[in-house]
Amino acid sequence: MVGVVLAVVIALIVMLGLYDLIQRRHAILRNFPVIGHFRFLIEKIGPELRQYIVADNDEERPFSRDQRRWVYATAKKENSYFGFGTDDDLDKSGRIIFRNAPFPLNRKSSHDASVPCGKILAGWRTRSQSFRPASVVN
Repeated sequence: MVGVVLAVVIALIVMLGLYDLIQRRHAILRNFPVIGHFRFLIEKIGPELRQYIVADNDEERPFSRDQRRWVYATAKKENSYFGFGTDDDLDKSGRIIFRNAPFPLNRKSSHDASVPCGKILAGWRTRSQSFRPASVVN
């Protein structure tokens, strides 16, 4: 009885391996028959593992998991539009946040913030309208 069950299991694994070799959809399965299925399993349970063991979605180097996800989706011609937001803790102390100011206050500065321009624009062509800007910073 045990021999029959073992033979059926081995036959199913061999059939799965043959199918993996002839299919054209996934290169992982074609290059690594049978074992390649574990990659998809680990990829499926990855978020649960990363929650306790490994790293956040933006900590990995040289490319974060979010960047890699975007590249994979783009390469497969799938939807590569992801939410414009952050996974970072914005309430953490010492966190720098740039807030927009639609109506900023008009404060007079005590010092001149201009950076003089060293180049005369259109001067090398000896044009009559050549000029030197007062500042390269507006």
